[in-house]
Amino acid sequence: MGSKRGRSVIAATFIFFAISCLNSISTTQVGTSMLDSDTFCISDQYIMQSYFTTQSSLNESEFRNFLRLQQCSENIPYEKDVPVVAMLQHREVAGEGSHRHLLTTIGLRQSHLHELVIVERLPLGVFADPFELQSLQQRRAFSDVSVFGDTDLEQPSFRSNRSVVEIHVEINGNGEISVELPLHARYQPIGESGYSRVEFVEPDLFLCSRYVPDQEHEQRRCLVLSVGRSKTQTRSVVWDIPAGIRSHTEYVSVITFVAAVLSAFSILVASVLSSKVESCKNTKEL
Repeated sequence: MGSKRGRSVIAATFIFFAISCLNSISTTQVGTSMLDSDTFCISDQYIMQSYFTTQSSLNESEFRNFLRLQQCSENIPYEKDVPVVAMLQHREVAGEGSHRHLLTTIGLRQSHLHELVIVERLPLGVFADPFELQSLQQRRAFSDVSVFGDTDLEQPSFRSNRSVVEIHVEINGNGEISVELPLHARYQPIGESGYSRVEFVEPDLFLCSRYVPDQEHEQRRCLVLSVGRSKTQTRSVVWDIPAGIRSHTEYVSVITFVAAVLSAFSILVASVLSSKVESCKNTKEL
């Protein structure tokens, strides 16, 4: 009896762990919305446009509360029985120097919504150039794209706030979608290692019906695929941005001062010599 009871306990334990593993795998593939409802409705062209009309900066909890409050009217159609699966397949920062590209590949299976919305919450110290993105949109790299939050491109990292890039990509049925987002590094604060590491969180993913410009106050439905996940399920995506080394500040200050003095002296000498040459020419002419 004791051995049978022991085998029963072992079998029950094994089944429990198997179910837990299956739940973990499905969560990784489909994504976690962290919202009470999987749909919401907006009337603006961009999701973040609606959010930043009432908020001055991005806050994760406030953004989730904002999505919960975006209720749909009863006349907005919704196909509840269509399964949607989205999986973040690949994500990396490519390139060299202070100008990189964030590459994201998403596998998607769905049938009734025609626009994938990717909301990239950029870390401090990194920005996207709105003019560069508009140029990419004109070349049809995206169907729509816009930058929200801190769009001052000249501010250093310690004086800037986070910015958000919202990308719209048209989709037709199932397939794989790859997005390449150009990014640039701000001037980093002085440190000890010579590098400042920034880490990218997973993007927020939505599926939305098409936006019609002539119907600005008409609601369109969006389906939440993933919101509020801080770490990527594949691997951490980081960017080591070059920064000044604190121990080198004295040497840099001295060299900069000497270079400035020599430059000013050379300009002064050049102006004196130029004036003498002009006076000699005038004397000869007389």
